[in-house]
Amino acid sequence: MFRFAFTAFVGLALFADTPASLGVFEDQSDVGDVLHAGSATYDSDTKTYTVSGSGENMWAAKDEFHFVWKKISSDDVTLTANVSILTQAPEGHRKAVLMIRQSLDNDSPYVDAARHADGLTSLQFREQKGAITREVESNVSGPSKLRLEKQGDHFYLWVAAENENLQFAGGAARVQIHAPYYVGIGACAHQKDAVVKAAFSDVTLETRVNHPAASYSTIETAVRSGDARTAYISRERLGAPGWSSDGRTLTFEVNGQKQEAPFTPYRGATPVGPAASALAENKLVYFASNQSGSMQIWRKPADGGEPEQMTSDDFNNDSPHLSPDGTLLLFLSYSKDLKSLPTNRDVTLRVMSLADKTIRTLTNFTGGQGSLGEQPWSPDGRRVTFISYQLMD
Repeated sequence: MFRFAFTAFVGLALFADTPASLGVFEDQSDVGDVLHAGSATYDSDTKTYTVSGSGENMWAAKDEFHFVWKKISSDDVTLTANVSILTQAPEGHRKAVLMIRQSLDNDSPYVDAARHADGLTSLQFREQKGAITREVESNVSGPSKLRLEKQGDHFYLWVAAENENLQFAGGAARVQIHAPYYVGIGACAHQKDAVVKAAFSDVTLETRVNHPAASYSTIETAVRSGDARTAYISRERLGAPGWSSDGRTLTFEVNGQKQEAPFTPYRGATPVGPAASALAENKLVYFASNQSGSMQIWRKPADGGEPEQMTSDDFNNDSPHLSPDGTLLLFLSYSKDLKSLPTNRDVTLRVMSLADKTIRTLTNFTGGQGSLGEQPWSPDGRRVTFISYQLMD
């Protein structure tokens, strides 16, 4: 089912060339404190934008890059382009992006589809002003076409090789970006004293969702920083993700049947053997209980004794899983308004350091029942796996 934000006549006005000869866009700006001013040109004959940008990075809490943009006020937006990086340089993380951004401030909330020179392609996002950037890395390297899609507060990445159809890249970002906001293309050199040039062709900017309604299950793996990677995507309902004993294979269930998918390490890293495990020697049992009035994490001695409450906050907390070395506790959190672990609702994957009981968020996603299996920790304890669900209208 297609959803349209404007009539066809308004849509035609949206795509008219601007007096500044920036095609579908209306202006351009350097974002952040760049050393070299950026620039952009549009060739209407070839329908190609050439964007030059400086900037040390687009990461952490601040960005530096050149941005060609248009202000948009619709709930839904789709931006699609063929993308190539023209500048030859040893820096593999120089990048070209499709971006949706709340403001032109260098620490603004944003979501982008980032194509790096070394082929790495990610959905990158900053959830709040000044927050740390996170990413969901695609398992497809070096696609020639990207699509960034916004449906309300949910953002999706689509990718395609040359002469192939776009395919969903897996995972999603949930970021509150409110109208009016900026939509556009950009380039970052990833070195403050360098300039990178990128080409964007066949650019389309639409204030609609341009595909039928669809649902996906994505098996993701996340490192302790919270950055994630797509491991496996399916149109079927998947559940109970886990790991093989050697950490080289991910396991999951579909229609009650156990299946496997190979695990692709992060950026050239290789899986290692199991960490020194504390699970067999652990004399504490971790569990979720609502005995305090809401669902919270507790623990008690395995041989009996009084339970100890581990969490007490504004969430329901469920599904605790101890890391192989016994130092961290992974669990799911969801709204206190819900009476049990939900299905297809906003949930948060969090981790507690048992040394001081501090809690930090790994990632927010649509999930709940089925998102965690019995063995979410990799054998080396460096990664966790979970299943997110994408429900596209």
